[in-house]
Amino acid sequence: SDLYANNITKFLLSIGPFTTKVKDEFVIDEKDEAVRPMLILDNGNLKWPPPPPPQQPAPKPSVPTDSKTDIEKVGKVPKLTPWDEYMRSSLYATAGAGVFLGLGSGIAPPILSTFALSTIVGYYSVFNVVPALHSPLMAVTNAISGMTAVGGLTLVGGGIFPHSTAETFGAIATGLSAINVVGGFLVTKKMLDLFKRPDDPDEHPELYAIPVVATIGGYGLAGITGYGDLSPVVSLLSGICCIGGIAGLSSQSTARLGNVLGQTGITLGLAATMGHLQPTPTETLQIAGLLGSGGAIGYGIASRVGPQELPQTVAAFHSLVGIAAAATAIGEYAHLVHDAKALDLSTAVSLYLATWIGGITATGSVVAFGKLNGMIGSAPLALPMRDQLNIGMGVASLGAMALFCTNPSPATGFAALTAATGLSGALGLHMTASIGGADVPVVITVLNSYSGWALCAEGFMLDSPLLTIVGALIGSSGAILTHIMCEAMNRDIGNVLLGGYGSGAKRPSA
Repeated sequence: SDLYANNITKFLLSIGPFTTKVKDEFVIDEKDEAVRPMLILDNGNLKWPPPPPPQQPAPKPSVPTDSKTDIEKVGKVPKLTPWDEYMRSSLYATAGAGVFLGLGSGIAPPILSTFALSTIVGYYSVFNVVPALHSPLMAVTNAISGMTAVGGLTLVGGGIFPHSTAETFGAIATGLSAINVVGGFLVTKKMLDLFKRPDDPDEHPELYAIPVVATIGGYGLAGITGYGDLSPVVSLLSGICCIGGIAGLSSQSTARLGNVLGQTGITLGLAATMGHLQPTPTETLQIAGLLGSGGAIGYGIASRVGPQELPQTVAAFHSLVGIAAAATAIGEYAHLVHDAKALDLSTAVSLYLATWIGGITATGSVVAFGKLNGMIGSAPLALPMRDQLNIGMGVASLGAMALFCTNPSPATGFAALTAATGLSGALGLHMTASIGGADVPVVITVLNSYSGWALCAEGFMLDSPLLTIVGALIGSSGAILTHIMCEAMNRDIGNVLLGGYGSGAKRPSA
């Protein structure tokens, strides 16, 4: 298949042309345990057969000692007793209950229920995904995370062009989200096409436009005739289609349908938002320009991408989601800054988290793109006191959050959000740069999960069930996909989350 041929091509290129990352320099690394057995002739010198691998010294006979010393030498971990297992599970449940109690103190029960159920659905939707579909699944979740356009649309105004700070940030979020949506779904299709065989039956996904047009037409007709506001129903359909889109990518037989369902979900979500907002004709013209130009840019970029550049393109598009999430949060703050009643503690926390998570997603994705595209060295960055730098930026972020939530001054609030953007951007850059190039695909799933939680924060901020559904779906599915890939690659998920993923692997289990 094209996918297998692409992998073999990359492997062959890694033997020489890409070894040093220096243009026009060809070096064969004979110390590479995968390369050396492949060599037959090098400049006329016979290299076959390869030298035998070095023999490991025979282990010394063990000397009976106490059990504690045996555990330390062999590296075995004592098996947990039933009491230990139940206690660990109980502590996890206690922590989960504490999280929900904390969320319940500032979030309305309907939104909290939506969040909880969507998180569970996202978890089980991708739990059994086949390894071959990891990359397409990342691509489609990235495209669906372009639902940040809904948050941007709530701020768009001012006529054909925005006039206020909030409207400008809303326009930026809407345009960038459109680039990500159209480009992301096209990249997903290209990834799935790599599995296509010549004798596969013809496909006609364009026919699914019939139910989409019928739904939007019925929705518009109901509004015109005064039948009622069907925005909540269409939003619910949008969320269900997004769930189906992600769940569909967990199996080869339903992957293409999943891509279509994801596109349907985004389309219905935008339609429901437009119907609810009822923009003026000039505002509608601005929105059409933003969505149309953004979609054209995304289509143009994705159309020119070859099979080898698909993963890094997903990372590049994903950075736009982070920027859009942060722009929506900052714009919403500019809109609410003089309304003390609307800017309560729950909204302030959601605003700050959307900004912070958006920043770390944006810069982390840019670095991931650079590593995958060969623009940045694949070796992990190892600055002195790396962990201390990350901890320091994390503590500073918490301090800025406390200041933002307790000081009602607009100047202080904007300063705190600026600090959040800078600190999270630096943290995303440093943590991703500290990861080896071979492990970057796993990091992209982490960043994908982060963008979902940013969408959740937007949902809490705007009291939007649609953003809450999609955000929790992407956040939880990205988290479980990260766990699956870490287990498959024998990596420590803690190192992924803390920016030290490339530093080592887990110890072999006993």
